Amino acid sequence: MPTGLQEINRRNFIRVTSIGTATMLVGCRIHSPPKISSLDEKFENLGLFVRISKDNKITIISPVSEMGQGTHTAHAMIIAEELECNLQDIKVITGSHNDIYRSSIGAQFTGGSNGIHVWKELLANIGAGSKELLLQSGAEFMNVRQDECIAENGIIKHVHTGNTIKYGNLIDIASKLEFPKSPKLKSPNEYQIIGKKIKRLDTSSKVNGKIIYGTDIRLPGMRFSMIKQSPVFGGSLEVLNQAEVMSLKGVEDIIEIPNGVAIVADSTWNAIKGAECLKFNYHGGNSEGINSQIIGKKFDETLNKIGKKQLKGENILELEYETPYLSHAAIEPMNCTAFVTDQKCEIWAPTQAQTWTLEKAKKITGLSEKNIIIHTMPIGGGFGRRLEVDFVEQALIVSKAIKKPVQILWSREEDIQHGYYHSGSKSRFQISLDKDGQPKQLMNQFVKPSHWYRRYKLFSMLDFDPFSHYQTAHTHFINKKFSTKFGVKHYYDIENVDVKYEHVDFGIPNGFWRTVFLSNNFFLESAIDECAFLSKSDPLEYRKKLISNHPRLIHVLDKLNTVSNWSEKLPDGKGKGIALTQMIGKGIVASVVQVAIGKRNKLKIEKVDVVVDFGKIINPDIVLSQVEGSVVMGISVALKEEITFHDGRVSQSNYDDYKIARMKVCPEINVTIIESDEDVRGIDGSLMPIPPAITNAIFAATGKRIRKLPIGKQKLV
Repeated sequence: MPTGLQEINRRNFIRVTSIGTATMLVGCRIHSPPKISSLDEKFENLGLFVRISKDNKITIISPVSEMGQGTHTAHAMIIAEELECNLQDIKVITGSHNDIYRSSIGAQFTGGSNGIHVWKELLANIGAGSKELLLQSGAEFMNVRQDECIAENGIIKHVHTGNTIKYGNLIDIASKLEFPKSPKLKSPNEYQIIGKKIKRLDTSSKVNGKIIYGTDIRLPGMRFSMIKQSPVFGGSLEVLNQAEVMSLKGVEDIIEIPNGVAIVADSTWNAIKGAECLKFNYHGGNSEGINSQIIGKKFDETLNKIGKKQLKGENILELEYETPYLSHAAIEPMNCTAFVTDQKCEIWAPTQAQTWTLEKAKKITGLSEKNIIIHTMPIGGGFGRRLEVDFVEQALIVSKAIKKPVQILWSREEDIQHGYYHSGSKSRFQISLDKDGQPKQLMNQFVKPSHWYRRYKLFSMLDFDPFSHYQTAHTHFINKKFSTKFGVKHYYDIENVDVKYEHVDFGIPNGFWRTVFLSNNFFLESAIDECAFLSKSDPLEYRKKLISNHPRLIHVLDKLNTVSNWSEKLPDGKGKGIALTQMIGKGIVASVVQVAIGKRNKLKIEKVDVVVDFGKIINPDIVLSQVEGSVVMGISVALKEEITFHDGRVSQSNYDDYKIARMKVCPEINVTIIESDEDVRGIDGSLMPIPPAITNAIFAATGKRIRKLPIGKQKLV
């Protein structure tokens, strides 16, 4: 096995520990204290693992997928800090599925910035407790008092004599001791690693090509498969030239899968040639007959049915905004390797969702959980797309049918045209301002397809989406009933607010997309900017007046004012725009974008200043790279990204017509990180303020409001 992940499945765990390998294994359930492994320890009782070996190497078995966000490096830093060991001696791998890895929503998954937030306290306790065990063991081994010993750089040192012993040489003694009930954690002023700029642990393996991705998996007798799906979502394929395809070199089978077929061959190349040769008719489908014009018309009809509020007063705004469907367009296309037999099932998948992968495997194979192993591979771009398990389902179906291991791979065209998209949306506002220019009434109606209806049938039955109002100015009953769990109340203190939402369904799959509340933030931050202009107020100061009892947000805005040189006078054709957000995990992001509008309507984004408050930071470099990536993705969304539809299918097919931002449009990006004592998360929210900050900057430069994304070829002057 090329991944090394086989070490952590049930059978190998029992076998390895029982034959007395030189390893101490510490683990815990998500809601229980850490404990030490013993020869008869059941696998279920050890969750998040830290393994210390005789060679002084340390392995963390993490429940979290690594998809470029740096979570595994952060996990290693937490352990290294509390355990007092060298970071270069730590390796992190992703564990298989297990109930003990399930979060508060009942699933093991990576998303919503949960990779560090959920696990950091447990990891810190494991590291600190293990250090205490090793100090006790070292003192016993050297026959000295424990308070005369210190831990440093993977060794226990007796201060008076200078004698040392490596952690790895103490594991036999340490593994017989009882884990401390309340390990003493370091205070922040004692940190030597946490809070420092540390290089990612996986950088070198990515540069030298040693990292193993999903498509690198090779198994004896493995077959390769390319997928062809109905261009209309939910449709079926009728193959017209099966004999011709089967006659091609290396092609061995054509297997029916949901909404399509899988061409199975002895190599990826031969599977590709088989897919290219395929001729078919397609029938039916959930999105049959849908096009972008019908979607737009349905949005308008639904908004008209909801109706506008007729407000009275001198300063009234009536506004309308629209955002498009978006593809994840990750560099690594969907892929999965599966081997299904009558006795077991093994899966190698770049997945964000181990629990949903497991449930799908149980359903297709009929096997029990104990006979299913999931190897979570490094992910070449997730953005929420790999919370879906359609590509895993396909691999399982094909492997079960051919009784051999198989690797399925999607072409770029399949990937763009069969996603779970960020849904398009349309929003209307009616806003009345008082004599001081503050909103005294804010009425908002918006429509969009809800992916929660698909994921949770109860929501569909009740015609209710509890998250639909998030990032609107509305506070509704979710906040009143579950205020400690759902931070729904908006940061703008506007009293007379009424937000109405309605779900519409076009049969187009939609799902999590980097940040699922992107459209709502664009709508509101655009509308607030228009309120500021109507009231003849500075947009930054106007926002501050709408915020009370929120010192963290005010501090972020004040810092942004300074670092962006907000008040500087710019020449004609240039402007600055501002937008902000607070994520559901209480992370705060505020951005100022400076643009220049040149001849022939040419837009240039010159500079982006971002100030963030994500509470206590493990690694500033990881935060910096995540925020910078979010800025670039936000620019891409604002400028050109758009999925359109014709005849029930996606019109785009590759990067030539689904246009993402190129290097030439990337501006100077300055990120300022404010640390606070808040226990927060939400780096993925860094994307949200960028599109409205860009369109607000265009208005500042030209007086032209952009109310529909993407900007594309719209007139800017």
